[in-house]
Amino acid sequence: MADHHAAELLGLTGAVALVTGGGGGIPKATAIALAKAGADVAVVDIAEEYAARTVKEVEALGRRAIALGADVRVPEQVRAMVEETRTGLGPITVAVNGVGSLGATTPKSFLDYDLAEWNGPIELNLTSAMLCMQAEALAMIRDGVPGRIVNFGSTSGVTAAPSVSHYGAANAGVLHLTRSVALELAPYGIRVNCVVPGTHDIDRAGRETPTSRRPGQAEFMRKAAEATPQGRLGGAEETAGVAVFLASDLSSYMTGHSVVSDGGITHTTRRPAVGALKPAALSDIGSPS
Repeated sequence: MADHHAAELLGLTGAVALVTGGGGGIPKATAIALAKAGADVAVVDIAEEYAARTVKEVEALGRRAIALGADVRVPEQVRAMVEETRTGLGPITVAVNGVGSLGATTPKSFLDYDLAEWNGPIELNLTSAMLCMQAEALAMIRDGVPGRIVNFGSTSGVTAAPSVSHYGAANAGVLHLTRSVALELAPYGIRVNCVVPGTHDIDRAGRETPTSRRPGQAEFMRKAAEATPQGRLGGAEETAGVAVFLASDLSSYMTGHSVVSDGGITHTTRRPAVGALKPAALSDIGSPS
């Protein structure tokens, strides 16, 4: 009986959810949590084999699911994933845009970026969010669905992000885009909100291991855990719950907002820098005093 009432509160039974980046990390946990809440899920990932693994877990919960491969930086592929979701599962009720990371770039001083290094995180985080929201919203409007769009940002877009300022700027853009698009889509009954994760201890579908992480990342993770008021890093399932809340009827009067899930670290002054700050461009004059 409790499960029935919980399902009524969430209003996600029979919903069709599209989740990008669903092959691993928090987006994967979100796809599974949405399935537990009663939704059918289209799992999208640039590597379709990872999406297929998530699909198996969703189907094991008794929900329908499809795996789609797409690079969400490419407009044609974004439009195709939306149409394949509508064809395979039905009109999209919930869209979760979970793709975002540093990508192939590495932490370094702002003074050392070249244009390609700058553009990488912008395209992967901000441009992808724009393309996905555009295609998802058009589908929802044409299908007459009062849908819910949930973006993923980062606390690097809320506080200063030395050595990853391109990533921080991209995610600050995601938060601003969420607010602006929410106002444009409100007349169509579509809500747009954003989850803002802090540092999490997650397995990105087997793609990231202690030996494959960037130099200095393990030390950064250790410092971040120590600096967090809760004394630990976040788990993927914990922040997936925030995404489900924003996709559900429990948040029906919320739009344009960003909800931070960071163990409280952004309320402190102890957030560590992601990498070394000494710029190579100034190696001939030494460090600042």
